[in-house]
Amino acid sequence: MKVWLYIGLLLGVLSSPALAIEMRLMTGDDQGTYYQIGREIAEQTEKVGITLKVLPSEGSWANITALVNSDAEFAIFQLDAYLKAARNYYRNTDRNLDEEIKLVMSLYHDEIHVVTAKDRPLDFLGDTSFRVGCGPVNSGSCLSADIIASFYDKKFSYAYGSYEQALADLRRGKLDLVVITGGKPLKLLSGQTGLDLVELPRTEKAALVYLPTTITSADYAWLDRPVKTYGVRTVLATMIQEQEGLANDLVGTVHFTIMANERRLKKEGHPKWKDVLFNGFNESVAHVSVLNSLRACNVIKSYGYDCTDLARE
Repeated sequence: MKVWLYIGLLLGVLSSPALAIEMRLMTGDDQGTYYQIGREIAEQTEKVGITLKVLPSEGSWANITALVNSDAEFAIFQLDAYLKAARNYYRNTDRNLDEEIKLVMSLYHDEIHVVTAKDRPLDFLGDTSFRVGCGPVNSGSCLSADIIASFYDKKFSYAYGSYEQALADLRRGKLDLVVITGGKPLKLLSGQTGLDLVELPRTEKAALVYLPTTITSADYAWLDRPVKTYGVRTVLATMIQEQEGLANDLVGTVHFTIMANERRLKKEGHPKWKDVLFNGFNESVAHVSVLNSLRACNVIKSYGYDCTDLARE
């Protein structure tokens, strides 16, 4: 019965954009994949009356902090950043973020780009110390850089700031590497010249945390060979509590709206949408309204229809 009530609610919302609700979505650098993905989600939720204010940020750590401080209702972040944040919060405050932050959708893998200057080849495996730019302090890229340094027994000395400044310093020889964790192809790196990527050899340590993947010339025209690297899972999450009421239902509506627009997002949106498992979930960490949304979609399919048939133009 609850599923049918939920379907009725969803159909009512999707058929009439009369909600006029505004919420905030923390993303990332306005040249990055998080921001573009966030904008594309907001374009679809706007059609059903939910205005998602897409906010740029310094990255995953800032986004998790925004959720905890109630500065946003939704956030996109890397899972490795979340695991570190959860441990730190619990150690410092006894606060268990695992019970408070719930997943709305598992998105895609962010690739770790270890960028170097093409005219200054370096020996990543042979050398031990590197000057590294990784974006703003506490960004997901800096976290990835720390983990990479530990995996390969390297010493990284960091320069924090914008990614644009880091790339400029790389070209001038002030930095050896720039680490940028983001979904390929990164707008920031597309159309560049004079750059190269460092290959990250497969290790057992890295495989425990990250997914082996490859970046190719199909991603960046300036790359002349396939480069092995690693990817980290990115998620859309919320701290809206799992209670009866409008706020709870809005989480399900956002999730259902993304599912209903799967075809459009894959066809017209960022290439990373093709990697998203729209119906995927982990019951232990998913928001309860997401589970209701998935059940509603399954009921609709049992009658010979598809949730994507409900997408608004």
